Amino acid sequence: MKQLLPQKYHNYIYIFALILLVVGMPVSKFFMSLSQFILIGNWVFEGDLKNKLQSFFKNKVALVLTSVLVLHVLGLLFTDDFAYANNDLRIKLPLVILPLVIATSNPLSRKQIDLILYFFVAAVVFGSMVSIMVLNGWINKPVVDIRDISIFISHIRFALLICCAIFVCIYFIRRSIAAHWKLLFTITAVWLFVFLFILQSMTGVAILIIATGVWGFMYLWKTKKIIWRVLTILVVLVSFSSLIWFINTIKNIQSHQQKPAATEMLAATERGNPYQHDANGTLQENGHFIWINVCDKELEEAWSKRSEFKFWEGDSKGNPLRYTLIRFLASKGLNKDWNGVMALSSTEIKAIERGVPNVNYQNISGLQSRVLQTFWEIDMYKSTGDANGHSLTQRFEYWIASWNIIKNNLLFGVGTGDLEQELFKQYDQMNSKLSIEYRLHPHNQFLSIMLCFGIIGLIWFLFSLFYPMFAYKKYSDYLYVAFIVIAVCSFFTEDTLETQAGVTFYTFLNSFLLFVDRDKQGTTIE
Repeated sequence: MKQLLPQKYHNYIYIFALILLVVGMPVSKFFMSLSQFILIGNWVFEGDLKNKLQSFFKNKVALVLTSVLVLHVLGLLFTDDFAYANNDLRIKLPLVILPLVIATSNPLSRKQIDLILYFFVAAVVFGSMVSIMVLNGWINKPVVDIRDISIFISHIRFALLICCAIFVCIYFIRRSIAAHWKLLFTITAVWLFVFLFILQSMTGVAILIIATGVWGFMYLWKTKKIIWRVLTILVVLVSFSSLIWFINTIKNIQSHQQKPAATEMLAATERGNPYQHDANGTLQENGHFIWINVCDKELEEAWSKRSEFKFWEGDSKGNPLRYTLIRFLASKGLNKDWNGVMALSSTEIKAIERGVPNVNYQNISGLQSRVLQTFWEIDMYKSTGDANGHSLTQRFEYWIASWNIIKNNLLFGVGTGDLEQELFKQYDQMNSKLSIEYRLHPHNQFLSIMLCFGIIGLIWFLFSLFYPMFAYKKYSDYLYVAFIVIAVCSFFTEDTLETQAGVTFYTFLNSFLLFVDRDKQGTTIE
């Protein structure tokens, strides 16, 4: 096929599409899709397809990256649910499109690479600014949970992009000569770090700390410059000191919570209505047993005087409002009756409506609140086996169900399309207390791969993850190492490759950092 336009115009379109893609990853799913249509269209109309395909099939790394999609195609051989399988393959098309186009297109200059990375950081910062505007009510979007401020993509995917953007900033700080550029990227990195805490992304913060530690020790091993060694040590020490300080803060909060009080189980309220008690219940809020001295009649009557929300319906998070109210009252050491509700301030009533179940969650930083809620969720799960609405303990149920299926399909898995229906069967078989809306996928990419393709598929997937780094000697490329650590860490708690945003994040950055600078493969980005 002959070239449609002069080569320089195809180059411009290629760079434009890459910029559109990096802008779309944090702020627009439409841009993500449109950019890939432009990339593949430009690649075809650029011509020279025979040489491009020959180059692609000679590129072992590009073939290994795309082989993950081939694995899913092979999984069709033992699949029953082809509707699910076809949708899954459609979502994963970037696994072929991006390595094919980027690996066989003309290498980019250093200025062009930097320009694309500039747009990537700028788009992530823009997304964070929009989130702040949502949080402060400047953009009219309902915010039930702090994670709702990420309005373009999932807050978890956004956190991964933030972590990558921080390392891109560090990359530019190390490379930039002009002091004002170093200052700009330093301020940007600090802001994005702070924003992770505003977003209350425990996953993002944990991944950033792990990646910083790996990157720091790697850099210490390689660099001969004393100033960079000192700065790297300081960054690593600050990261891990922050983690230790945070953990100790949580421990101090817990240690100040009193031991379970021997609260008297009263017979009746001051208004003469009988209390209900669960004498065997062990759940507590701030050292106070939840399920004693409960009078639903008075709670409903008093709540109707204080709020427009219905007592027997849900709070803004969708949890039973009665449950949120009782937990909140227990956290203050109040009886669950008329007097208890009337003792609440207007601010506390609004907090309960938003789904805040503990008075302390209003008074400490968001991330600390998230950690304390997580501890409570674990206690709840241990006591009742109920994980509904709790992100961490729901994952315990997902992982247990997934492993039960894997044990019976260890070698080849259940196929590309049968993951969902097999999980639903397993939830029923294990009598899971999860409601239908919470019976989700494994939330672990390695388990998802094993579910579909067994141990053989997992081995190949792991090979596809790490072979490119060693084939191109990218273990000396700090930016690539930071990316691969971030991606692999995300695989432990998320099905990163099961969504458009996740698969594009992984495949694009992997291909971009491997292939765009092919004349300098095996060198360290300085």
